[in-house]
Amino acid sequence: MTDSVIDLKQYKYDEAEKELRMKLTEYSERPEFQSQIAEAFYIWKNDPDISSEDITEEQVDDLTFEKFFDWFLYDFKLFDTNERLIEKYYREESGNLDKLEKGMIKDWLQSRYSYFEVEHVKPGEECTLRDIITKKQYHVQDKASSKQIRTSDIIGARPIKCGDNTYFSAVISVYPAAFNSLILDFFKAEFKEYRKSNGKEKTKNDYLQDWGYQIGHYLEDVASHPKYVTPEGDEFVLAQASYRLKNNEKALTKLGKIKSLVEIGGSTDDLRIFSWDKRGKNTITGTIEIEDDNLRIECYSIDMLSKAKAKIEKELGVLIGHIKDSKKELGSFIQSGKERSPAPKKYPLGIKNRKELDSALDQHYQNWIDQPLGMLGGQTPNEALETKEGRDKLSLVLSELENLFEQAKKRGEPYYDVSKLRKQLKII
Repeated sequence: MTDSVIDLKQYKYDEAEKELRMKLTEYSERPEFQSQIAEAFYIWKNDPDISSEDITEEQVDDLTFEKFFDWFLYDFKLFDTNERLIEKYYREESGNLDKLEKGMIKDWLQSRYSYFEVEHVKPGEECTLRDIITKKQYHVQDKASSKQIRTSDIIGARPIKCGDNTYFSAVISVYPAAFNSLILDFFKAEFKEYRKSNGKEKTKNDYLQDWGYQIGHYLEDVASHPKYVTPEGDEFVLAQASYRLKNNEKALTKLGKIKSLVEIGGSTDDLRIFSWDKRGKNTITGTIEIEDDNLRIECYSIDMLSKAKAKIEKELGVLIGHIKDSKKELGSFIQSGKERSPAPKKYPLGIKNRKELDSALDQHYQNWIDQPLGMLGGQTPNEALETKEGRDKLSLVLSELENLFEQAKKRGEPYYDVSKLRKQLKII
């Protein structure tokens, strides 16, 4: 009886979660947000070889758009208000949400896309993850994704709360365990620069929300270009050495005595996993896995693998017998999970033609002039007219809007004639 009550309770949360996702997606399709989407993609893509004018719907595949759209909803700061889209949605629409939806979106406001070590998996049911940057642990109930991952994998994802369960917000990316060190090295360097630019009070969570998307592009670049140079100056490849164990128990005892090796989360009776810890004079990076009577060393360069092999062969001696060395192609490690998000449309949801679009935009900006804006220090555009400083700031905001809508117009996307606002506000 208790189980059925719990199931019914979670079912209500799951239904509310689907409804809330739909509402948030529909909200993002309003003209004022769609007009910013190409500029947002240009920022997210972080590729100096493309410009926002070059981006078209045909050039963006579904997987790339799904990753971008998740960031657009949760992390992108809108140009006109400096709010994140989900923050603006909560501020404007929370009064129209029921109790379950309101509770969920409060949790979603705190969500972060990050990178996690898979500690445990029940294929087709759930997985246990630990954030390798913040160290926070998550139990995620995601049937589709749990079929794709294994213990010790690294995944990029955004966990979101739904009642007593946690799900992934959208697509996930799966990487080999050796990427753990790559992510941490990249994060440490970037986080230092982030705090220089934004203040020492900024936290790891702040970085993940503001700059974290750059980690994914860095990793995909690594995976797409196997000749990437590691921090040690070596060509990047996923290199492996396989050995046959002659005595599993004695080998594990010997490994446990190596000071630069640490057993990592996710180990089981059948699978033991160790990682090289950068302490003292150790310069080796990678993992060691023992499963049944096999030992596998995995590193991300040939030179690194040679160092790891020399160390392990010296320590284990006659307890192991070398089988083979191999290299893995990296392109196959970028995987996906969960359903697709909708692609952008020429007109937003509920808008059938240009006339309706113009009317909707006119109404939006009629309301906009009486809404507090972060870029105006919390004043509304009408309030900013009262001082010279306010008028100067407002003029800059209008210039920015004009630029955005001009670019949108060139791409054939929804746009607004900002001169109407200038005339109404008498800022010509």
